[in-house]
Amino acid sequence: MAIRKVIFISRLKAGSEQQLMHDLPSEFPQHALSQIDGIKQVTICQGNGMFAAIVEYEGDFRKIFDQYLASPSIQAFQFKIKKFLKKPPRSADPSDLCLVGDVFYWDGENFNRASG
Repeated sequence: MAIRKVIFISRLKAGSEQQLMHDLPSEFPQHALSQIDGIKQVTICQGNGMFAAIVEYEGDFRKIFDQYLASPSIQAFQFKIKKFLKKPPRSADPSDLCLVGDVFYWDGENFNRASG
């Protein structure tokens, strides 16, 4: 099965970028995420008032997402960072969240459809 990507995107509250970058390294739930089978890497991005979390995973997204939601450590992290977001996530249903996933990729030679 191929490694896939899903990206959560949100607008940051004005002036919160520095505080988020200060708090994120100590608050990030790396141990809890490492316990979820299928999550391969998480990249946090910010700029121009936007926040993005890029999650690389392998396997059934819904199963991985349910494990993510079930983790108390991850829920505590979500609670802490939502104060930085203009419209924090309020749903446990992925279709209600501001998520985008990979559809195509270019590998340096060929343009391909993402699959997995």
